[in-house]
Amino acid sequence: MQTILITGANSGIGLATATALAKQGNYLILLVKTQEKADQNNADIKKIHPDASLDFYLADLTDLASVKSAAEKIKLKYTHIDRLINNAGYSPVGISFTKEGYEKSFAANHLGHFVLTMNLLSLLKASAESRVINVSSSAHALGKASRLFQKNNTKLSDMQAYGDGKLANILFTKGLVAHTQSTAITTYCLHPGVVNSNFGSDMSGFLKFVFMLARPFMITTEKGAATSIYLATTAIQNIKKENGAYFKKSKPAATSNKDITQENVNKLWTNSLIAAEGFI
Repeated sequence: MQTILITGANSGIGLATATALAKQGNYLILLVKTQEKADQNNADIKKIHPDASLDFYLADLTDLASVKSAAEKIKLKYTHIDRLINNAGYSPVGISFTKEGYEKSFAANHLGHFVLTMNLLSLLKASAESRVINVSSSAHALGKASRLFQKNNTKLSDMQAYGDGKLANILFTKGLVAHTQSTAITTYCLHPGVVNSNFGSDMSGFLKFVFMLARPFMITTEKGAATSIYLATTAIQNIKKENGAYFKKSKPAATSNKDITQENVNKLWTNSLIAAEGFI
């Protein structure tokens, strides 16, 4: 049995991932935004697996103080974490910013997960063999490294902002590999596929029309969760040599953005530490 922490497990591929891992007998720590979502999440999983072992913590990934607080509570209770699945995704509907000036989807998709991961490194290091799994997207192709830490950038489109966060997921994965190379931690990122979930349902205008046309061709949340589940459960010898890789359909895949360079990995790491100062 593994101790697995998952963010955003209350809906979509996160819920499908949590449900499948609970069925396998794993102990799940689920990070959700509100108590209402925690209660519904608990009911959804236990409806299928009544004996599921679940523990819930509240945090808003756009509020780094709340992420740190949740991590501190987790560290008081647990001695180790075997898998950290940074699954939660924020799809912006109109551009808005945190009180620090960061675009909210970038804060949720990257900065919140960066703070969570860094605060839980001691528990990941305490595991005999732990993994960090970051759910990215093929939308990383739309991201630009030069935009990642710009504050109050009102020129961003919704999809540019989303792409920036997903590019950051990949750069963070590669940076974490370097940061943990002397440990038993391995790190992966992935594209889950174009999933028929709630993503995009609250978009407006042309994007809403595009999602409506595409929905019949999208895969199920269960299929979308398959790569996360594979990376969490396959024997380490199957993926250890792929430490830091980007996966699609449970196999290593090429990325699609020229900004994925070592220089930008280093810049993301430095700027993330600056943005997270006081929260790690």
